[in-house]
Amino acid sequence: MTSLPPSQDIERLKVLAMLHYVVAGLVLAFALLPLVFVAIGGAVVLAPGAVTSGDGEIPSAAVGLIFLAIGLALFVYGLVLAIALVVSGGCLRRRKHYWFSIVVACAALTFTPLGTVLGVATLAVLVQDSVRELYCLPSNSNF
Repeated sequence: MTSLPPSQDIERLKVLAMLHYVVAGLVLAFALLPLVFVAIGGAVVLAPGAVTSGDGEIPSAAVGLIFLAIGLALFVYGLVLAIALVVSGGCLRRRKHYWFSIVVACAALTFTPLGTVLGVATLAVLVQDSVRELYCLPSNSNF
């Protein structure tokens, strides 16, 4: 594998940083969708008599709590991922915190399809020896 000039590696890192910001915005927008589950779950928990189940086996308050928990978990996950993508974008631009960017790239893989493409592209760039040298890391020729 041929080594790219440092200027090309720096340009790739800048482009990846910009894409991290764009995908972070999309993740944040999609993280708002689970708030519908939070609203439904909250309404069911606050007014359990207003919702009736067909067979009456599961209490409606339990269903409301499940909706509330799943909605909050998905919202918090999306919020944390969006913040991590923004921070990782800044780290890529400044060529700092190599391993943090690796971990965030792996976490971005869960946001399909754009996060998957971004995560794979970020990992493909970050594992190159010339990029590792920009981060002042030893080459990974021993892998």
